[in-house]
Amino acid sequence: MTNETQFAEPESDAQVQLCEDFDLALHSMAQPLTVLRGALGALALRGSTASDADRYVELSNKQVDRICNLMSGMRGLVDAVQFDAVCTPTTLWELIGSILDREASEIGQAGLRISTEKTDDEVRILADPFRVEHAVKAVLRVASSSSSNGGEICLSVDRCDGFAELMIQHTNGNRKELSSIDRVYLSLAEANIRSQRGLFRTVADPFSVSMKLPLCDVTAETGESSRIAQQAQPT
Repeated sequence: MTNETQFAEPESDAQVQLCEDFDLALHSMAQPLTVLRGALGALALRGSTASDADRYVELSNKQVDRICNLMSGMRGLVDAVQFDAVCTPTTLWELIGSILDREASEIGQAGLRISTEKTDDEVRILADPFRVEHAVKAVLRVASSSSSNGGEICLSVDRCDGFAELMIQHTNGNRKELSSIDRVYLSLAEANIRSQRGLFRTVADPFSVSMKLPLCDVTAETGESSRIAQQAQPT
């Protein structure tokens, strides 16, 4: 079964979308809070063994971490709507490489592999590096949680109609259903990409995400560099 979100129309109401995303995020919080409440209740019962206590503490820490990530995602959703993106000429593969360097260890601990398909190392985009990083990390988190041990996540970049298209997808391994928390992360990624005049599409089965960002206009980039250089000259 395929579940696909098409590219949104430019005039779509960002405030309405934000309310929908917040509704999903608040609903998603119910699960870790319920588990946390049960674990703390079990800890409060007398007669628990030391091993039981350790297990409940570990479980509680995981649920607190999930709640913190959800709240951070909600903050990111607000920022994407409330503040303008700060777009600069950026080499996309350099940005992806720095993200993977930081995320590779955690993904490896989940028993997954990462592969990249490079057809052009010099793809330059006009984008906000901070928001691109947030979007990519959010999608990688979903790809990791929805793939079983031994799976592979592939990243590839291509040029398409004035955009650089970054694809993140499962290439093998058993896949799990997307959770409500996964969908919050996808909403966060989408908000960050669209705030830069980008396009976003997700397909649930097999899992893949397309993030399109405007290619950097070489002529405009050169003109901007000349303008900055002229401003820097002493009068």
